[in-house]
Amino acid sequence: MRSAADHAIAIVGVGAILPDAPDAGAFWENVTAGRYSIGEVDPGRWDPALYFDADPGAPNRTYSKIGGWVRDWEWNPLGWHLPIPPKVSDAIDEAQKWAVACTRMALADYGWPQRTLDLERTAVVLGNAMAGEHHYQTSMRLSFPEIERELAAAPSYAALAPDARAAIAEELHANIEAWLPATTEDTMPGELGNCLAGRVANLFNLRGPNFVVDAACASAMAAMDASIEGLVEREFDAVITGGLDRNMSAATFIKFCAIGALSGTGTRPYREGADGFVMGEGAAFFVLKRLADAERDGDRIYAVVRGIAGSSDGKGKGITAPNPVGQKLAIERAWAKSGLTPAACGLVEGHGTSTRVGDAVELTSLMESFAGAGLRPGSVPIGSVKSNIGHLKGAAGAAGLLKATLALHHKVLPPSLGDGGPNPNLDWSAAPFAINTELREWERNGHPRAAAVSAFGFGGTNFHAVLEEHVPGRFPADRHASAAVPADIGGSSATPATPSTPDRGGPAPARPG
Repeated sequence: MRSAADHAIAIVGVGAILPDAPDAGAFWENVTAGRYSIGEVDPGRWDPALYFDADPGAPNRTYSKIGGWVRDWEWNPLGWHLPIPPKVSDAIDEAQKWAVACTRMALADYGWPQRTLDLERTAVVLGNAMAGEHHYQTSMRLSFPEIERELAAAPSYAALAPDARAAIAEELHANIEAWLPATTEDTMPGELGNCLAGRVANLFNLRGPNFVVDAACASAMAAMDASIEGLVEREFDAVITGGLDRNMSAATFIKFCAIGALSGTGTRPYREGADGFVMGEGAAFFVLKRLADAERDGDRIYAVVRGIAGSSDGKGKGITAPNPVGQKLAIERAWAKSGLTPAACGLVEGHGTSTRVGDAVELTSLMESFAGAGLRPGSVPIGSVKSNIGHLKGAAGAAGLLKATLALHHKVLPPSLGDGGPNPNLDWSAAPFAINTELREWERNGHPRAAAVSAFGFGGTNFHAVLEEHVPGRFPADRHASAAVPADIGGSSATPATPSTPDRGGPAPARPG
């Protein structure tokens, strides 16, 4: 049986493209400053005049037009010495472009190519639930024959003179083709979900396994779980993992509004007045290695993943209803795998979708899982990055993991945003948790600083992870005993600090070969 030391995985590089944040450094600045990155849709994405209706009962319309939008990011493959011709670039979905850009940032942050990385044994495992939006547009263009058929069947259209009918059909076809992308040999590989990982492996010549994991809103955490399993089993020695979501189309808004899931007013995790989640988009990537290897190689280690585990809700109340039984199983399994006790937890980065019932179910699951840890009421800060950037769906867990990782690295507790008091569906007086509302120093509680991160997916899939600050020598080389915790583990500071992320204008790693 493997020990907790065998499951210890080092996070040695990070990269991100998130709302109001073109890289991980900007994201951390925003989080520590309490920036709220939610705004109305740009009509260039989709036109609210066509799709928005404030009436929740309006058919085929969205009552929400707010989200966490990525508006500023760099795409310069030729400047980065990546062989992507402009013609191919035009056919690549933005989700794939984010995957490439974030991989480049994460590898540069790790120090590659100056630092050694065995490309033969480097994997790419990414979390994504809905690919990007490019396939919607190409499919719409290719559906014109059906549109033309229905137009021809309309009595008013059929009553027109043949020349008028032909002209209308031709003009309609020309208008559609003018704003929808053409289909070429680059279309399918540019929009397929699996090519999110495949494109990365191809461009950076990585020869470990590459694949995409879909666990809905828990996709990024599921990808990290699979990545860690591969590292523990020594199937590969390093992995690019994380999650991304670039799916904020009008159709996605309308479908979520049809089940009443979205908020049209704002994101308020764990708060009174929470009325649904606010969608966001973006990507957060990590370079992972086994802790022993990272320490041997002298890598900078942001944080250590001590345990991660998943569960299913099973039968439950329904396929979209949160189930505390399933959530509790994932939480307890992760802590058991970590070899730690919840008494060590100094921060919970929760799923926190900002629904009154969902948030209460999650908090109840956490309370029951932490019940035997002897924690004082209100002693563990809890928050959700969704209060800053919205719910990133398949990338939600990646954003939460990045926030917790950087909090551990900088030894500060970032604020969780939102107006109103705590969720009234929970007895907070009995809970060991309290919403953290200000940036403050992360005091140690007799243990190395540890954080918990949750992500729960549509369809009843749950994941929970336990992260710990890096303590050199905590696992001696013989792996039989833990070293004593130093009196001061790297110091602490409540000053908002930018992590050592890739320089925003720095040199790009060149493709080897």
